[in-house]
Amino acid sequence: MKTLLLALNAKYIHSNIAVRYLQKYAAPSLSAPVYILELTINNRLDFILDEIFRRSPDCLLFSTYIWNVSMVRQLAAEYRKLRPDVIIGAGGPEVSYESEDFLRQNPCFDLVVRGEGEETVRQLLSAAESGSAWQSVPGLTVRAKNGVRTNPPQPPLDLALLPFPYKKDLSDAPEQIKYYESSRGCPFQCQYCLSSIEKGVRTAPLKKVFAELKIFLDAKVRQVKFVDRTFNCDVRRALSIWRFLRDNDNGVTNFHFEITAELLNRETLDFLRTVRPEQFQFEIGVQSTNPRTLAAIRRQNDWPRLCAIVQEIKSFHNIHQHLDLIAGLPYENYDSFRRSFNDVYALEPEQFQLGFLKILKGAGLFHDQAKYGLVSRDYPPFEVLYTPDLPYADTLRLKAVEEMVERYYNSGRFVHTLRWLFSQLKDPFLFYQALGDRYLAENRHYASQSLDQCYSFFYSFCAAQPAVDTGLLAQYLKLDYCLHQRPRRRPDWFPGPQAAPFRQRCLLFLEQQGNLARFLPDYSESDPQLLYKLVHFEPFFRNVLTGEDTPVILLFDYRRRDLLGNARVEAVELSRD
Repeated sequence: MKTLLLALNAKYIHSNIAVRYLQKYAAPSLSAPVYILELTINNRLDFILDEIFRRSPDCLLFSTYIWNVSMVRQLAAEYRKLRPDVIIGAGGPEVSYESEDFLRQNPCFDLVVRGEGEETVRQLLSAAESGSAWQSVPGLTVRAKNGVRTNPPQPPLDLALLPFPYKKDLSDAPEQIKYYESSRGCPFQCQYCLSSIEKGVRTAPLKKVFAELKIFLDAKVRQVKFVDRTFNCDVRRALSIWRFLRDNDNGVTNFHFEITAELLNRETLDFLRTVRPEQFQFEIGVQSTNPRTLAAIRRQNDWPRLCAIVQEIKSFHNIHQHLDLIAGLPYENYDSFRRSFNDVYALEPEQFQLGFLKILKGAGLFHDQAKYGLVSRDYPPFEVLYTPDLPYADTLRLKAVEEMVERYYNSGRFVHTLRWLFSQLKDPFLFYQALGDRYLAENRHYASQSLDQCYSFFYSFCAAQPAVDTGLLAQYLKLDYCLHQRPRRRPDWFPGPQAAPFRQRCLLFLEQQGNLARFLPDYSESDPQLLYKLVHFEPFFRNVLTGEDTPVILLFDYRRRDLLGNARVEAVELSRD
């Protein structure tokens, strides 16, 4: 029997850890191999269907999430026409908690795998391969002769038995982000999150975790994202893993963790100060700073402590922090969200994620929609349209704020300009709101914007703000521009030097071997003419790195970039001969 596990990821750069676990866990019990097909939601339906048919599975199982469930339904129905005798099933968070309704509404499916699926899928495939009755396997909801039946749940899996999901040489996901899981479950009861459903936390043995992390480290992969819901809920265990990663650092790999900042104790904070810059990044869910909202969603934030810890970590200059807010939560109106926004923005996280509440099947707010008056879309991703406190007109305006934050803050391309601006402008939310209003008024949302258009629009908007020095604005904005790419055609707001004399001074600088050894050690090229095309020199009438009112020339090295894509930059002196 040929089995195909199909993953439709949101982006190509993502890898699907779920289907890999299923394949690796089931394989020792089967005589026939289990195959994986990993594509994205950006592939055409016909292309995906053709790829499924070329593999011609007898059992087709979909990994299902809010972002792909519509495509999964269509693909299953079309493949059923081609292979009426095939077993078709779905698993994942989008189908686990309303499994009977899903089967009733989608007659092309034979089964749903509820919850974690390793043991369930192993038993299902073993029974199907041997010709036994797979319909009675625990953890399944199945289509039976007399309707739909839900079997008893599968006992939780001992994570010591969980296989390493990737090939040992990582050749199955060479360019993709690697996801890793060292625990399952969450100790908290946040009502918007599916992790609140599972009680307790299970962990894999540290010896196993260290051995598997060593595989990533030895391969020098670019990034590993832990999918543990609250990585540091066990403070001692988290510190042990972090110590292992620091002590075995390869100088390349970045590890991403979702943490609760308030749980970080003094010992852990002192340790985090010692890790390599960009080795770790933390995602910290704030969601709201409205006490009534936090009580409704059963989220316990110690805001003063969270602020103090985030600011202390920021002072280390070695860990990127991502802070999250959710719009559309109970009791949060437009003004309340504005306060939450400004509270978080003041912490200056490297990434500020503004999302909208999604009513996830099975989560607490799914069952309490009527209680709180939450009205959401009937189609994925089931985002809230409006609440008694947030009419749809306000939701729509917040969407524009989200777009501006994503484009101008989270892109990392305007960091220095924004920091300088908000040393003068006191309400970040109102700034992004006005920026979004103008963006819409100029109909820029109708077509994609080039980077140069984004910079020019931003300059023209900021230059029109009261008390903004347009000369300094241009200086900071061109710093941000040059950090990401060499300027080609300079717009009106981007002042530059006289080309020929300045170019000659740069070439003289590049002819000096001492300058190359000090400032450009990663370049083997010795031809100044070639080097001049690979790096960039830019004069500023103010030192935009230190804030001093003295002229400076900055050298941008594009072979050395940080995690956000910023080139390494240093002040240099050029000869005037």
